[in-house]
Amino acid sequence: MNSDFAPIGQMRESHAGENSFWPSFTDIMMVITMIFLMATSLLVVRNWQLVSELKESIAAEQIASRVIENTALENATLEERLANAEQSNSILRLRVLKKEEDLQLAEERISAQQASISQLNLDKEQLDRSLQQANNATNAATLEIERLRIEGEKLSNLLLNVEQQLARQQQNTDQVRAELSSAQNEIAELTQSSISQQASISELTRQKLTLDQEKLLQSQEIEAYNQQLLTLKGDYETVKSKYDELIKPARSAQGKYIAEVYYVKNKQRDVIRYKQPNDSQFTNLSLTEVEKRLDKLKQQYGKDLYVKIIIPENSGLTYNEAWTFMRNLLVKYDYYYQE
Repeated sequence: MNSDFAPIGQMRESHAGENSFWPSFTDIMMVITMIFLMATSLLVVRNWQLVSELKESIAAEQIASRVIENTALENATLEERLANAEQSNSILRLRVLKKEEDLQLAEERISAQQASISQLNLDKEQLDRSLQQANNATNAATLEIERLRIEGEKLSNLLLNVEQQLARQQQNTDQVRAELSSAQNEIAELTQSSISQQASISELTRQKLTLDQEKLLQSQEIEAYNQQLLTLKGDYETVKSKYDELIKPARSAQGKYIAEVYYVKNKQRDVIRYKQPNDSQFTNLSLTEVEKRLDKLKQQYGKDLYVKIIIPENSGLTYNEAWTFMRNLLVKYDYYYQE
């Protein structure tokens, strides 16, 4: 069957039977359609990229807005967080002091147990020496028994010869029999002595085993004590954290009148420094004067008074001293501890 359309890209004969120089209308429309489809595809891809960029720009603006808002909130509460952080730092130093004292006590106990182990080792060495001496004495006794056995055999042979010559040497026979009896007594005594020494060796061996067991038990107790100490430290921190969270709301300096007390201990004397919000710097005062000022502030501000205790590193205070000082002032004047 013949088609009325000429193939694309090929020349077709005209009605006059000549080759046409111009492309057909179908070829032109096909090219235009392909160009349109390609342009449309490019526009769709470009529009999709523009939409994606617009969404990313909107998301970036939203993130920037949230960051600006969070920054403003953080700047607004910076002074409050600083005050709470300094107070928490002081409390943490108190906890470190307590842990250091507990660790020192544990080390002293371990040192005492190590000294006991050293003494047990010395006793063990002494028992080893005693055991060696007993072994040497046993060996000597064994050699003596062997010597006496040989002598006994010699005396038995001599007795046989004496009995054969009894008629001629009756007097010598009596003497030999007496010597034989004495030798047998000596053999019996040495045998009994050997048995006693064997019993002593057994007792020393038992004592050595007992000391070894005691040493092993003490080593196990030290290891168990160290493990228990680590466990108790972890449990204490966990329970303390949960207790602080459950009992009362968190202590905060927001909206409070803050009085700061700085406490260290030098070799010569205690140093207490005091500062109120209106003061430009800390002032060295005695504890009595500090309490007088805090009394006035408590009467003036009541439950709006926030007492910040600062215990710096290397303060020279023990845990009990620092905790007693902090506890006394907070219970008397700080809003958080007032009923």
